Amino acid sequence: MSYHIHKENRICLYLNHNKLIQNQYNEVLEDKESYKLKSELFNFKAKVVEEKEEPPRNKRKRKAETENEECEELKKSLQPFLTEIQNLIRQEYRNDMENISRAWEEKIEFPKFHGANNTCDFQTTTFGPQSFLIPPNCKFYNHNVTELPQLLPELEKYDLIIMDMPWQNKYIKRLKKVNGSLAYHMLDNESLKNIPIPEMMHMHSLLALWCTNASQHLNAVRTEFLDKWNLKIVHTLKWFKFNTAGDLISPIKSLGYKQPYETLFILCHRDRNVKELDGIRSVEFMASVPSIIHSHKPPLVAWLREFLEDPVNFKGLEIFARYLQPQFTSIGLEVLKLMDKRLYNTTRS
Repeated sequence: MSYHIHKENRICLYLNHNKLIQNQYNEVLEDKESYKLKSELFNFKAKVVEEKEEPPRNKRKRKAETENEECEELKKSLQPFLTEIQNLIRQEYRNDMENISRAWEEKIEFPKFHGANNTCDFQTTTFGPQSFLIPPNCKFYNHNVTELPQLLPELEKYDLIIMDMPWQNKYIKRLKKVNGSLAYHMLDNESLKNIPIPEMMHMHSLLALWCTNASQHLNAVRTEFLDKWNLKIVHTLKWFKFNTAGDLISPIKSLGYKQPYETLFILCHRDRNVKELDGIRSVEFMASVPSIIHSHKPPLVAWLREFLEDPVNFKGLEIFARYLQPQFTSIGLEVLKLMDKRLYNTTRS
């Protein structure tokens, strides 16, 4: 579920990742049998010993006073909401959960394929010994996103597009050296910028774009991607990540260090009247307990659908998808990775 936490004229959007996904499934199911991600996937415990982080060697010099001001401003902005966020977390999460078998770390080579589930019930498919869930009312293409221009004749104009792009970063490079199955294939900004977004949007479409906190990527979105895609920024906000003890997963630090938040851009067509979307801009930031699976972002549909032309019968598209959602077309090299049946429990309504 999602909750709007109000403090004077400010709003924090609190998200329960697991419940949001389950609600999406239940909205379109005809059969009473459904699936829910295992609670252990959100057992994001506090670190016993905080890892020491060194600033990047090529980090450009900044005035310490400016960095401290930015950190303090973020902390001050978050402070009024902390008690209510922590109360919600304590109501919804337990700290005594067992560790789960890390099935998502197994390397599975998915072939190039596409499919759909046009029914109102779950279906399953298999690759090797593993079974994967196909939610109701969805389409998917296990294709390299660089091949999107060739897929355009099969695609449509979408009301909502979501992208968690494989930005180049040092953490993923280190991860690849340890275990290649944990790391995704990164693309440079030039390749990402050439994704044919304008061909898949109409005047009233929204694009939700996740971005790392690296200044070169944030600046690239603002100075290069917007012009290339004929879009403008509706809102920029941060997603703060908390552990199940109710604390930020790491301290807020100076720029150049790993942060307990990620940045989300909400974009629209350049010629659209942004005042129509004031409701989006009223949310100052988001907060939730993240999945323990790297880059498993919380769903945004429950929040953003009310700003679409048809909040019920909308058409969604997720690019670089790693799981499937009803009413969405999903494209990427791992579209079924997080639909592994071992990550879910069967439920009945």
